[in-house]
Amino acid sequence: MKKIVVIMCAALLCCGAATAQKKRTAAKAKPAAAQQSTLSNAEEGKKWYDAERYDQARKFLKKAVAEGDIDSKVRLAAIIYNQDMDPETANAMFDECIAAGSAFALERKGFCTLQSAWDTKEDKLKSLDLIQKASDMGYGDATAELFEVYLNGFKTFADQEEIVAKDEAKAVEYAKKGAEQNNPECMAYVGMWTYNGVKGFEKDEAKGVLLMEAADKASRRFFTTNCLEPAKVLCQHYSDNGQAAKAAPIMALLKKYHPTEF
Repeated sequence: MKKIVVIMCAALLCCGAATAQKKRTAAKAKPAAAQQSTLSNAEEGKKWYDAERYDQARKFLKKAVAEGDIDSKVRLAAIIYNQDMDPETANAMFDECIAAGSAFALERKGFCTLQSAWDTKEDKLKSLDLIQKASDMGYGDATAELFEVYLNGFKTFADQEEIVAKDEAKAVEYAKKGAEQNNPECMAYVGMWTYNGVKGFEKDEAKGVLLMEAADKASRRFFTTNCLEPAKVLCQHYSDNGQAAKAAPIMALLKKYHPTEF
């Protein structure tokens, strides 16, 4: 009888130990699970939208819109415009956000119209007005779009009719404005021009490097895809100053995104 009791006690102790171990394992797992759920629907939607994973973004953006987040409504409208090819629905959503005072909505509506293949020259001129308004409200991404328009000129997609002629002076003006608004692309170009002492900027290599590094830090993916020339200048600076290790990851992405350049 005593032997049976001892066996039962041992079994109970084992069960207790196993249960305690499960609790400890669960407790360890909780922080990771909690960390995964710390982002709001709006933040999750923005993360996937910025990564151009629009199907994934859509799920979170819809929830965030239902919660009343205006920026999420703007992002969802942009997806509807470009992915669903439904400008009527998208523009109605954009206009609701513009009425609420969203510079982001002005910029996104303007950008979508500017880049679409079916809108007319008149539509595209109106879109530039929207982007200008967003820029004047302090929205740096809008200012960067105006910088690109004047840097490269802009034509209709169908018949290549000129809408905006190249204008270097205006491009530099918008780049300076965008850099002051902390737009990474504008900071990258102003940094490159400052580094080289061109386009009316006094030569200051240290200041130029800081601006290009700030653009890289904001988004290396964007820096290496959209700021090719500044990224090359920064890599060359690192190589010339014995900092090849800092240049290597940037150069690897440049080769990935611009294979014909290297």
